[in-house]
Amino acid sequence: MKKLLLIVAVISTPAFAWESDNDNQGYKSRFGNEYEYDLSRPADRLRYEVDPRAQIRDELNVDPKRDIERDLGEYGAGKREKRRY
Repeated sequence: MKKLLLIVAVISTPAFAWESDNDNQGYKSRFGNEYEYDLSRPADRLRYEVDPRAQIRDELNVDPKRDIERDLGEYGAGKREKRRY
C-alpha cells in the first residue's frame, strides 16, 4: 500500500517541482554528457516517466555516444544541452 501511495504522489506532482530538489543533482557521463536523471536510481526513473520535456529532449537527441554510454552501463536521461554564450 505504501508503494502505491508513493507512486500516486509522484505522478500527481508536476515535474518542475524537482528542479530545485537537492536529491536530484543530475548525472554526468564519462563522455561529459549531462543528464537530468540517472535511470539506475529508482526515484529518477519515476521522475523521468512523468517528465515529457525530458523524454522529448531524448527523442530529439541523435548523439551516437549515447549508445556507447548504454553499452558501458550508463543510463542518463533527459539530456541537458550545454549552453553556448
